[in-house]
Formats: sequence, structure tokens, C-alpha cells
Amino acid sequence: MNLMKKTMLGALSLAAAGLMLSSAAAANDYPNKPIRIVVPFATGGGTSNAARLIGEKLTERWGQPVVIDNRPGGNTVIGADHVAKSPADGYTLFFANSSFAINPGLMPKLPYDSTRDFTPVATLLVNNFVMLAHPSMPARNLAELIQTIKAKPDDYPYPTVGAAGIGRLASEMFNAKIGVRPVNIPYKGTSQLATDLMGGQVKYAIEIPAVYIPHIKAGKVRALAVTGPQRLASLPDVPTFAEAGMADFNVQSWYGLMAPAGTPRPIIDKLSTAIQEILKTPDVKKRFEAIEAEPLISSPAEFAALIKKDTETFAKIIKEAKIEAP
Repeated sequence: MNLMKKTMLGALSLAAAGLMLSSAAAANDYPNKPIRIVVPFATGGGTSNAARLIGEKLTERWGQPVVIDNRPGGNTVIGADHVAKSPADGYTLFFANSSFAINPGLMPKLPYDSTRDFTPVATLLVNNFVMLAHPSMPARNLAELIQTIKAKPDDYPYPTVGAAGIGRLASEMFNAKIGVRPVNIPYKGTSQLATDLMGGQVKYAIEIPAVYIPHIKAGKVRALAVTGPQRLASLPDVPTFAEAGMADFNVQSWYGLMAPAGTPRPIIDKLSTAIQEILKTPDVKKRFEAIEAEPLISSPAEFAALIKKDTETFAKIIKEAKIEAP
């Protein structure tokens, strides 16, 4: 090896070492100013409150304010795009949900690249789904519901909140499993859908359970099965889809934190470790239970794998069901 090559390699090694030391120093000093979490939903509601809870816990841990910045619109695209174009310093984070994995298959011309422009930090929580049926529905369990729908699919249109959200994807995945595709009725919000379901205007739905728990217990709507690996503590008598005979149906709605691509790895790791520890605390578990959610603990690599898997799965369902962006 000649002198010039040795000199160049030495310079590169010194530069790399300097960069590593700089990143490590930044992580040791992090955070030294307020952190901003961009939430792509309107103020209020369970999701915004969950982000606020995580922010409170980070403030308690590090002594720096965590500001919740609500930027709703575009099926979470507006908030995501803002974060993608923010400085990669760990002070602007994105409160992502399953829509982040839905949008690439739904919107070919996103203003950002969901793979290249973000770095996953940590998952936060997961919501399971529950299969609901109006009491007039001639089905007492999941098998009977499937039999009823398959016999006359045109008589049983299925409702979803929005035309292209995670509820629609969950419903279309169920349709694919049973081999029929009834007509979709999109609703603007959960309250309107719940009113029509309990009134019998629609006969069944796959929904997040939080709103429905008191109505299930009052007998106004029947719960037939829940997604997830185990039964819900609030619905101990309702079987999982696997227990009810559909072992390969396990769609969930997740939430997590992401940072702009290029955020120093030591800062990503520091954030991820703190969040994983926060999610294990009894207080957080209890407050998540109040919104029928469960802590979902993962490393950045595991979160990245989840996003990749869901993005591929959702893109396939969107194409097969011919779902279009609203």
C-alpha cells in the first residue's frame, strides 16, 4: 500500500471516529431543549391522549418539556411530511399509526418516502379489533356469522370508519378469508357507525372495542371474537379469532414513534430504551387499559420489520379490493 493510500485511509478512519464521538456526545447531551411530537390527528381522543401520556413520562425522566403538535389531515400524510422534512436531531418525532403502512399502497405519489425518510424509534401501543353483530343477526358465534354472510352477502353490507383506514383494511382481510366481498358503507366517525349498528341499520362490523364495551355488556350489540393472541381483560368471555376457528386472522392497529432519517443512532437508541422502560410501568399499562389498548414493546429493528410486513400486506389487500384514497 503506497503512502497516499495510507494517508487517505487514515483520514477516513479519523473522520469516522470523529463522527461516532460527535454522535455519542450528542446523545449524552440529549435532550437539552424541548422535544416536539407531531400527532397527525385532531386534539383530544384516545390517540392524542396516548401521545400526551408518553410525552409526560419522557418529561418526568429527562426534565425537558415534550410538546404535542397536532397536525391532522390527509390520512396522516400532512403530519408525516412535516416530520420527514424536519431536522434529524431527535427533537421532532412523529406519532405514527397503521396508516403509515397503509398510505404507500393507497397513494402512489406521497410527498415523502416512507422507507428512506424515516427511522423507526419504538412501538407504543396496539389496539385489537372485535367482531360485532346486532342482536337481530342470526348468528351466535363467528362460524354462524360467516355462514350467514356467505349465504347472502348482498344482504349484509359492512360498515367502516372511513373508506381507507385500518378498519376498512381489517374488514377486507376478513372478507378475503371467507371468500366474499360485500358492499362497504364508509362512515365519517365511530359514533355514527355505533349508533347505526346498535339500531340495526347495519348488522355487523369489525371495530376497535373501546366505544362498544358498555353496549356489549348491556346486550345492545353482540361480541363474537377479538383479534390478538389472547382474550381482552374487559371481555373475558369473548374468544379470540383463533379460538373461534380463524387462526390466521390477527390484524391489529398499532402506534409508535418515528424520527426523521439521519437522526444519530445513539439518540434513537436512547429514545427507544426510555420508551421501552416507560411502557413497562404499571401506571402506563393502567392508563392504556382505560382506552382498551395494550403496550407494545419493540426495538427500532423490530418496529421497522413490523412496518415492512404491514406495508406489504396492506398493499396487497388494497389492490385486490380496489380501495381508493378518499
